[in-house]
Amino acid sequence: MTHDSDRRERNDPGPSPKQAVSIFVKIAWRNIWRNPRRSWVLITAIAVGVFSFLGAIAYIDGFSIQMVDAAVNLQGGHLQVSARGYHENPAIRAYLPDRDQVARVLDTFSGIHYAPQVATSGMINSAEQATGVVISGVDPEREARVTALADYIVEGTYLSPDGGDGAVVIGAALADQLNVRIGEKVVLMASDLDNEVGAGAYRVAGLFRTNSSDFDKTNVYLHLDAAQRLVGYTAQQASTVTIRLDPGHDLDATAARLRDGLGGAALEVLTWQERSPLLVMMNEMMGIANVFLVVILFTAIAFTLVNSFIMVIFERIREIGIMTANGVRPGQVRLMLYLEAVFIVLLGTGLGSLLAVGLIAYWSAVGLDLSAFAEGLNSFGAASVIYPHVDWGHIVSGFVLIFVMVLVAVLYPAVKASRFETVEAINYV
Repeated sequence: MTHDSDRRERNDPGPSPKQAVSIFVKIAWRNIWRNPRRSWVLITAIAVGVFSFLGAIAYIDGFSIQMVDAAVNLQGGHLQVSARGYHENPAIRAYLPDRDQVARVLDTFSGIHYAPQVATSGMINSAEQATGVVISGVDPEREARVTALADYIVEGTYLSPDGGDGAVVIGAALADQLNVRIGEKVVLMASDLDNEVGAGAYRVAGLFRTNSSDFDKTNVYLHLDAAQRLVGYTAQQASTVTIRLDPGHDLDATAARLRDGLGGAALEVLTWQERSPLLVMMNEMMGIANVFLVVILFTAIAFTLVNSFIMVIFERIREIGIMTANGVRPGQVRLMLYLEAVFIVLLGTGLGSLLAVGLIAYWSAVGLDLSAFAEGLNSFGAASVIYPHVDWGHIVSGFVLIFVMVLVAVLYPAVKASRFETVEAINYV
């Protein structure tokens, strides 16, 4: 019977690879709780890192989106049609000769809104002060569909659709600078097509306040018809046509189709990225900052993991020696330590994510008030209250980088543990 038992043992193929992995998963899970204090220190460190990463990246993305929204909502929409060269040199003579031609092409597109605009540099004068401004003539009804100017009115009213009242709306900061109030008169002056100075008196109908104090101090809006008369344009002439896309529309594809539809070398279609390369560069820099944030946070955590796992393997030298004496291969020793690291990372990531989700959900409702930095934020077109934004692409790439850094950190201890000599490890004291 003994002989038969020995033969069965010799013929026993042992556990299958799947069973072996299952065994090591159980061993790794039990190992991390052999020293719960040390494990919780590592889990907490990773949780703090994940919490900081998610919170920071949500606010960086929220800040970036606010800057983009400011560029789209107040400075030309998603797309802008103009005479070629207007963007580099927005002179009064660089105008669209027939805005109806552009409108006919735009009417063939679905899911877009457009509005013509006359824009020129000029002066605004009150009884006490005078300053340089950008004078914009808009069609109030169409403009409300492509920009958010009407939503920023804080006092008085927006421009009337017919424009017969000779009204303007100006920034609240500009009104304070000129010392004018609702209902008072201001004089606008600008050069016209004949190189003469056109001027007109207008009543202040409303005051707006945006996220940018610089924008509020330098922009004046009046009806499109009044602006055309001021600069000497005909009813068909305009500086630009601003276009806003409905959600889900592909910006670059729409721009390409519009360029094909308009044709000719006299007109150009620019996206907001092409009009604001500095803003695009800032967004790219923020993306790079996200990577650096993960690297900085988890480099420190990686060193903590290395130190902890070196302590772990030296505490288990004899145990590892006994395992290898019983047929456990070096790769399986490395697998066991990697599984321990994976469990710790998963627990830390889960805890940190749970805390971050709660905080982000709260601040998404009330916003983070950064009034102390309002002047600096306003210079970028961002409000003093920042609302976080969750970009899953950034988060997933961040988590992948976190796992890679942690597993690389455990590589040295795992390799060292798998290279112990069996006899020396068993006799280690």
